[in-house]
Amino acid sequence: MSGVIIKLGGALITDKDELRTFRPEAVETLAPILGDLTSSGTRVTIVHGAGSFGHIEAKEAGLAGGHDPERSHEQARAVDSVRESMSTLNGMVVGILESNGIDCEVHPPREWAEGTGPGFTGDIERFKEPGKVHLTFGDVVDVNDSTRFGILSGDHLMERLAIEMEDTTLAVFLLNGIDGLYDRDPKDPNATLIESFTTDTSYTTSLDSDKDVTGGMALKVEVSTRISSNGPRVAFVNGLDGGNLRQLLTGGDYKGTVFERAKSHERGMDR
Repeated sequence: MSGVIIKLGGALITDKDELRTFRPEAVETLAPILGDLTSSGTRVTIVHGAGSFGHIEAKEAGLAGGHDPERSHEQARAVDSVRESMSTLNGMVVGILESNGIDCEVHPPREWAEGTGPGFTGDIERFKEPGKVHLTFGDVVDVNDSTRFGILSGDHLMERLAIEMEDTTLAVFLLNGIDGLYDRDPKDPNATLIESFTTDTSYTTSLDSDKDVTGGMALKVEVSTRISSNGPRVAFVNGLDGGNLRQLLTGGDYKGTVFERAKSHERGMDR
């Protein structure tokens, strides 16, 4: 059995400019494709971002920087509020998947993970139970030092899950209306899609830099480079293009950016 890990970006499933505004289109597009994958025996794990259900409040309260003694009460309220909002968003995602007959198991990071960045601790074995689509998401987690809490990014969850789930062959980042990584701002008429990314590839991005508290596109590229160097192939594709996404997940030709996996770890599901 092979494994696929899919990241639903916060900008894809929410309106990042409007507090707690869900956009169901991408999940509705993905759900029937996931149903077919799981029926064929593929293990599927989903990580989703926070978007306007987390980033706006987290940024206002400075949660990414950890505990600030001068803002203790404000931050305590914000931690509770962001966690509640993330549970609400996750419930909306799961609701669509379950309405399509997909059996889901949710793993809120605050319940099993500690620390931030790629070195967070937690039992990843919980994601290996067969027969279910496992879901997790970016969240405010406890930190065992003076910072007390911090934001564990969905991108870092992707990194650890993709590398440590041994049967993972493909990690997919679903983007909001763009076909992959571009060499410059995709709104620039001279921007070119990067079809194959290597460590020598040159690009610039400001995507989500004013709204994202966990690194935006630059972090996705950094994480994807590390994932691909450890084995799984990584692809960036348009999360709203269901036909293209189905092609990718069923081994066909697709439009997007691929981070080729390390040659010593070739394990099928090649482009």
